[in-house]
Amino acid sequence: MKKILLISNMYPSKKYKHYGVFVQNTAQILENNGYKVDVSALKKKDSKLGKLVGYLNFYVKSIFLCLFHHYDYLYAHYISHCALLIKIIKKIKPNIKVIVNVHGNDVVPEDQHDEKFIPLVRSTLPLIDICIVPSSYYQKVMMEQYGLDKNIVKIFPSGGINFDIFKEIDHAKEKLNLDPNKKCIGYIGRYEKRKGWEVFLKAISLLENIDQYQIVMVGVGEEEDQANELIKKYKLENAIKKYPMQTQKELALFYSAIDIFCFPTYRKSDSLGLVGLEAMACGCVVIASNMAGPTSYIKDKENGFFFIPKDGNDLSEKIEDILSMDQYQIEDIKKNALKEAKKYDVENISQSLVDIFNEI
Repeated sequence: MKKILLISNMYPSKKYKHYGVFVQNTAQILENNGYKVDVSALKKKDSKLGKLVGYLNFYVKSIFLCLFHHYDYLYAHYISHCALLIKIIKKIKPNIKVIVNVHGNDVVPEDQHDEKFIPLVRSTLPLIDICIVPSSYYQKVMMEQYGLDKNIVKIFPSGGINFDIFKEIDHAKEKLNLDPNKKCIGYIGRYEKRKGWEVFLKAISLLENIDQYQIVMVGVGEEEDQANELIKKYKLENAIKKYPMQTQKELALFYSAIDIFCFPTYRKSDSLGLVGLEAMACGCVVIASNMAGPTSYIKDKENGFFFIPKDGNDLSEKIEDILSMDQYQIEDIKKNALKEAKKYDVENISQSLVDIFNEI
């Protein structure tokens, strides 16, 4: 049995249940297909001191595992924050095969903080054997911006969707104590920069007859206080129900209760956007920013809808347009959305990840 050491600076925790869950999914896929996977990962911390201690423990554990265990592969998620570890481990184990899985702002920087890591990323890439990317959009990034050969840049869509979990659940609104007779409009995601939570709130504030609808927001994040202030500014306290981040099974229930799912990200580093696909799998009509990852799977007015990135007015208009559609039109959109989401079924795509490891 071949052994893999998976390292990542993102991994789910009790508090942040959805944070880095795709990393966990890849480990599960490989274990299900006969590999022995040891995981050394950093879970999300809330303070600078917590991050410092967390990274120290993360590095020490990773190096310790490499010193005292044999591994055939080093599988690193988020190269920017694992680059130094990759270099150290490659020194310790020069024959280990290095596979990196890039995801977002590790290779597509959003700000000056991200930019600082790019030279380290570039200096580490010559050590790798395979680079895994979530989409054709990111394959192009790695080839054109980083000069990688197409033969070593492989597409695997961030762990895919587990259809045993993400499927439409009957009577979801009632289970969440929501009114089954009202349309539900929702946002699920972190309250962080460029995730678009403020765009969503602007759009909701512009809706006519808002009392006719139910608005839900699910998530946590460093900008949650700002989100609460904006909710007060727009006088939406009674209109919006907020929930903390949920487990995957719990998220499937929320998706199933939501009629219109808004994915307002304007991060150019959103490499795929699994939340959009998860929502489509659970019967939501999805409206997404017309940029980055969602453009890989949403076809406007066919299996979902696009709106102008960062434009709350346009998002509000798109929501109103969907609310005015008849049930036959909605069902057609939902049928096409489910068909597209099934292309990302973990059962269908798992073999592509296994093949990547088997071929090197």
